[in-house]
Amino acid sequence: MSKELANLIKKIEYLRTLLYSLICNKDLTNPDVITCSQELDKLIVDYELLRLNIPTAA
Repeated sequence: MSKELANLIKKIEYLRTLLYSLICNKDLTNPDVITCSQELDKLIVDYELLRLNIPTAA
């Protein structure tokens, strides 16, 4: 596994934990919950693109 993939996995795990904590304490429509969820979504897409060796648009 590449170092970049390993770093993405760590970030994804951190954001999953953070999102779970936020959801337990705030409404799903809270801006903090939404922002965290969006960041997690982006990292998951980045991870899949890297794992499948697909070039990103950025």
